[in-house]
Amino acid sequence: MQVSRFKTMELIKATHGKIFSCEFIKKDGSLRKMVARLGVAKNLKGGSNGAGEHNSLVTVYDMVAGAYRMVNLSTLTSLKVNGTRYEVI
Repeated sequence: MQVSRFKTMELIKATHGKIFSCEFIKKDGSLRKMVARLGVAKNLKGGSNGAGEHNSLVTVYDMVAGAYRMVNLSTLTSLKVNGTRYEVI
């Protein structure tokens, strides 16, 4: 199923903390595959990281690495939510 980049933020928020997977292009040009979720409060230190809808960044918790990561929605290539795989166009 194909989805636009504008709809990806809504799909990620609709997970309500459930696990999803995504693939995106990192700053160095390599592809990263990540299993992540929103709403994790473990190891938070407070403060702001600059993520927001105005700059297409989403802070997620990487389930494999056990750390927080930033996903740039403008370089997102695919997203899998609730068993449905979306190709980002």
